[in-house]
Amino acid sequence: MEYYYTEPGNVIKESNTLTIKGFEYRHIVKVLRKKTDDIIKITDGIRNIYDCKIVNITKDSVLCKIVSTTYNLYESNVDLKLYVSPLRNMDRFEFLVEKAVELGVNEIQPVITKHTIQKSTFAKAKMERLQKIIISAMGQSQRCYLPKMNNIISFEEMIAFTEKYDTKYVYYEFAKGKRGIIRKLDNVENICIFTGPEGGFEEKEIQILLNNNWQVRSLGERKLRSETATILSIFENLNNI
Repeated sequence: MEYYYTEPGNVIKESNTLTIKGFEYRHIVKVLRKKTDDIIKITDGIRNIYDCKIVNITKDSVLCKIVSTTYNLYESNVDLKLYVSPLRNMDRFEFLVEKAVELGVNEIQPVITKHTIQKSTFAKAKMERLQKIIISAMGQSQRCYLPKMNNIISFEEMIAFTEKYDTKYVYYEFAKGKRGIIRKLDNVENICIFTGPEGGFEEKEIQILLNNNWQVRSLGERKLRSETATILSIFENLNNI
């Protein structure tokens, strides 16, 4: 059973109830045709999962009675942050975001690099669409943590933001050697992954990353699409924590 999402502020612990509004309301009522007394699973995106019974449906909200609560099912203890260059084709970028969420990324940060084609920040409407994609992917994959989607930043800002992290991997098509298995990581709280644009990273960028304690990784000898490389890099890291 997939999860549906409600904002944490819509959960009223005193009355043991929660309310669902917005596009999730429309999905539950208009698409799935859920009725009073139906049982559904709701997450607040901060790791709580609620088994609920629908008690009332109005023209713009669903009121549910919380039957039971579970905490933090299937979420990794490692905070996986994805730094990725936005793609020229937004359909492909949306696909990337969807799969990143399904696989377990906790934060997505688009970064402008030298060869990035999409260099302007996302408009409000685009950010709202990406947020809907993230919520849907979270529910479909039965995640209880809502990943954070940030707007575009510069390469220099990314270097500053990640300075405090120790475990950082950049995936580079000209990395020396074949793809290798990353050693099992113990006692790691955060992992940063960085994948580049369609045109690849500039050598100067790789050198800057190396100077800032990023480790260069390879995904093999074949040249992969940016979204494919990103998905593979996420899987590789999650499989080794």
